[in-house]
Amino acid sequence: MHNHRYVIVVGIDYTAASERALDEAFALARTKHGVQLHVVNVRSAFGEQLTSNESPAMLPPWRLWATELREYVARKVAASQATAGVTPFQHVYTHQRMNDAAHEIAQLAADVEADLVVIGTHDWHGSSRLTLGSVADAVTRLAPCPVLVVRRKSVPLPMRAIQPACAACLASRAASNGSELWCEQHREQHGSDDVIHSNDRTAR
Repeated sequence: MHNHRYVIVVGIDYTAASERALDEAFALARTKHGVQLHVVNVRSAFGEQLTSNESPAMLPPWRLWATELREYVARKVAASQATAGVTPFQHVYTHQRMNDAAHEIAQLAADVEADLVVIGTHDWHGSSRLTLGSVADAVTRLAPCPVLVVRRKSVPLPMRAIQPACAACLASRAASNGSELWCEQHREQHGSDDVIHSNDRTAR
């Protein structure tokens, strides 16, 4: 067990959502001592293609991705250090992985004995290779430690109040002895409902 370090794993995919997750990890690191940060990016093994002028023998995709990740994290750490005046990290590691994002993030958390996993998530209208809500949910279920899901601040939509029954619908229902549920306006809105008829029989 580790007694003098606090280990944070952050999953990123270079979107605004994962950038918020990384910023949150930086903020948390400033409240701890001896923080070890592990930043992981997960790509599909078959989802990325080389450009036409790149030779697979000379430029393996995972090496390009690993370099991109290392340079991205180095820039982010430097920017954070410039803002805060000091780096909050004891060590920073980058991990390039392939295949299932949720599984790889959770496995890394287990491998490094993480104290916390931080991952971003989009709102319902967003999309991403890594930070879809379903991936964040899966990481929450799989990870062997607490998971902090970071989302964009937003104003909640007001709840729509339940309206009383339409007076015209009630009149139509009464006039038809229940065979018509809706007035003309709501009949167009709701369409036709299936009705199962049954005959009441009284036992003798």
